[in-house]
Amino acid sequence: MTTTDETMVAEAPRHSRTVNERLVLPESVTATAALLRISLGLVYLWAFGAQGFGITYSNSVTAPSGKAGSYGWHFSYDSSHGWISSGFSHSPTAAYIGNTHGPLAFIVQRLPQGLDDFGWMFAIAGLGIALTFGIFMRIAGWGGFLLNILIWFSGFPPSSNPVIDGTHTIYALLILLLMFLHAGRRWGFGRWWEAHLPPVLQ
Repeated sequence: MTTTDETMVAEAPRHSRTVNERLVLPESVTATAALLRISLGLVYLWAFGAQGFGITYSNSVTAPSGKAGSYGWHFSYDSSHGWISSGFSHSPTAAYIGNTHGPLAFIVQRLPQGLDDFGWMFAIAGLGIALTFGIFMRIAGWGGFLLNILIWFSGFPPSSNPVIDGTHTIYALLILLLMFLHAGRRWGFGRWWEAHLPPVLQ
């Protein structure tokens, strides 16, 4: 570590956290990044569980009169609509791929359906595990960035904005930012993971 780096760490303000020898962040920033990482991880884990096993969720049920009521957590299950529970006969990507029209749509359109399904489910399971537990953050960072860029430009132009896909553009950049902030090291296993595994698995 250079003298400049040593000075930067030595002069770190109170309530800060040394992420590595070149990065010192306020505690509030590292805590927020960790919460953001875990939240995104749980989003991906839920997507895997729902699409893998045919689980659906609603925060209300519709009364016979047509009015929404009985607010709460309402779950239902249909094994025939889950990729895993249906014996891999139900495709979680078919509807999406059928509507792709952007400059990168050819990538998913030309792959066999089974490969599209496996790639998608593997990706969201991997991102869910990596982000929730703070491991594989380098792989998750670049992989999540590329996955969301692929989705963004497979459906370009987006439906709700002339340029920005409100979900996938933001997810792509957030996951990359979490990697650069080493967000897996707080409230996760990132620090241990990086110390015990080779860089290719980080």
